[in-house]
Amino acid sequence: MTKRRSVIRQVINRALMSGRPQDYVIVYVDRDPQAGQRLAELNASRIAAVSEWALTLDDGDTVIPLHRVVEVRGPNGEAWRRGLKS
Repeated sequence: MTKRRSVIRQVINRALMSGRPQDYVIVYVDRDPQAGQRLAELNASRIAAVSEWALTLDDGDTVIPLHRVVEVRGPNGEAWRRGLKS
């Protein structure tokens, strides 16, 4: 696993273990065949599992590769952004 995915995974796991995952927003690149590529947001409370390479959402079907996550926003306005130190 690359260091970048490891950092993303740690940030997301911290949000999930905070006791208030509903206060965190994950911003990721969504690749819709009809709409094209766009940034989308999801509430961290929708995450059912975090693997070494992807997030699985609570619908059981949606898998988002970690390399598509570009930002994690916290409850106090703090944010982790890809390529920037927190």
